[in-house]
Amino acid sequence: MNNIFTHGIGVDLLHLPRIVSLLSRRPTQRFARRILTPLELAEFQQLPSATTMGPSTTPLSNPQIRFLASRWAAKEASYKASAALISTTREQWMSWKNFEITSGARGEPRLTIRGDDGTELGKGMVSISHDGEYVVAMAMVPHCF
Repeated sequence: MNNIFTHGIGVDLLHLPRIVSLLSRRPTQRFARRILTPLELAEFQQLPSATTMGPSTTPLSNPQIRFLASRWAAKEASYKASAALISTTREQWMSWKNFEITSGARGEPRLTIRGDDGTELGKGMVSISHDGEYVVAMAMVPHCF
């Protein structure tokens, strides 16, 4: 019997100045390497940084900061969606890099859940939205992945 409650959901709201403050205390590249998978990091590194965009760039309009903020929110939402579905013994493996957010053919965000060795464990759904100084993400993760 199909049960409509076989998915976990998670939501995260992020105020962009929080990321700006965090990045003022540590190098952006170091932070990016900490939370992004190799595929996400490659996409991040292709974006213009504040230094290549010029002095009129504000932190909130910096594509790299907006990318990090959207990934942070999506990964937080994905963790929240997964936490209730994974036994406490397996929860130890859950980290930033277990959730990979990529772009589909039309630019839509896609969620892949990976093991520590990078192998794909399953897929989920994620939606990300930006408005001014805020980023919101919602994730849905299947119960059995």
